[in-house]
Amino acid sequence: MAGEVTRQRFPPAVKYILGNEACERFSFYGMTTILVPYMQQYLGWQRNRAEGVYHDFVAAAFAMTVLGAWLSDRFFGRYRTILWLSYGYVAGHATLAAMDIAPAARTTLLFLGMTLIVVGQAGIKPNLSAFVGDQFRQDQGGLLDRVYSLFYVAINVGSATSQIATPWLLAGCAFGAVKLCEHSAVAWAFGVPGILMALALIIYLAGSRLYLKVPPAGRNPNSFLRVFWARLRYGDEAARQRHGDQEVTGMRSVFRIALVFAPTVIFWSLYFQYGSSWFNQAEQMNRDVFGWHMESAQMEALNAILILIMVPLFAYVVYPLLERARLRPTLLRRMTAGMFIAPPAFLSAAMIQSWIEAGQKPHIAWQSIQYVIIAIAETLVSVTSLEFAYTQAPKRMKGVIMSLYTLSIGAGSKVTALVTRNVDFASRTNYFLFWAAFMTAGAILFAVIAALYKPVPFVAAREEAAPA
Repeated sequence: MAGEVTRQRFPPAVKYILGNEACERFSFYGMTTILVPYMQQYLGWQRNRAEGVYHDFVAAAFAMTVLGAWLSDRFFGRYRTILWLSYGYVAGHATLAAMDIAPAARTTLLFLGMTLIVVGQAGIKPNLSAFVGDQFRQDQGGLLDRVYSLFYVAINVGSATSQIATPWLLAGCAFGAVKLCEHSAVAWAFGVPGILMALALIIYLAGSRLYLKVPPAGRNPNSFLRVFWARLRYGDEAARQRHGDQEVTGMRSVFRIALVFAPTVIFWSLYFQYGSSWFNQAEQMNRDVFGWHMESAQMEALNAILILIMVPLFAYVVYPLLERARLRPTLLRRMTAGMFIAPPAFLSAAMIQSWIEAGQKPHIAWQSIQYVIIAIAETLVSVTSLEFAYTQAPKRMKGVIMSLYTLSIGAGSKVTALVTRNVDFASRTNYFLFWAAFMTAGAILFAVIAALYKPVPFVAAREEAAPA
């Protein structure tokens, strides 16, 4: 009985990792939430340019995770990669806050700050989610579903609070007609996320002695590229003789998992539009809420708030009920359902936009429909993808395969940027209808790939017990 109780407890290091994630997500989503309003209101950029730069930034942030994963797996290990690049992350926020001090250099500081954040967060995005998994022994594999649910809760606690706070700060800390920080709004709006990123770094350091730190693989004669080249040049049998069956199987698993993640690029091309096209839609709506004037960007916090409800609801109610009904909600079945649930979010956005284009000014409450739908889809696709990537990854390539998850997010945002800049739609309503149709096609493709995929058993990164 005692052994059973022990296996049901999280390792003590987990709370520090979750605290770090909550603060880091506050910093990231706090600044991204106000990027489009800042570019349109302070720099005077047109809608398409502002939305395009926003999606390029998100794309770069997630694409750089490949570098962070490579540095971790090859040279420094996850612990040190997260630590060292976090310092650049803090510097990036400080640079953005300085835009208020040097108005003439705003554009230069904007791009410099975003670049530093892109590089800095590359150490965290592909590694922290794998790092929390590293803390578990082989016999604790059953706890991974819960810890990744809590990990996602930490993400959304940070993002929800920041998405409420930073638009209010950028609006001048307004209380009715009184604006308390009107002349330092940019410094406060971008500075507070920087303070939270510094706090994230402090929390991370506080748990240092408790972490189980998986060492880097170093220069590996059986690296993914070497095995892939041998397989390509000499064939499967020769590659197995040179590198071993396990390494060739691991190399092939990268492509199998990448194929699963490929259609999710379409999901992510829709998802982050709450910070661009949905924000600009909210700008055209009635935002009076019981006498309080809501900032358009504050509506984005609804997504994170809904996720805080959805994640435990699905983990502790929906999935167990499905299990009892003998409708086993496997990881791929969850993701497939989420892909098909996403398109109606943009059908709802198209409906609202048609009202706006007809001369009406619908209330902001109507947008809650699309936020609820996308939150359900996110719970099924994104939370599950984290667990899928970690459990399906070979022991020595967990960081790289976790980066496939974040790379798919970046690719999706890049698709959005390309469409925003290069495709002319007859109306904004047609724009939303296009994404709904695109998502439907992606869901069908994902369902086919998921049906053909054969899951592999979970293998822990380390089987030793975590330090007491």
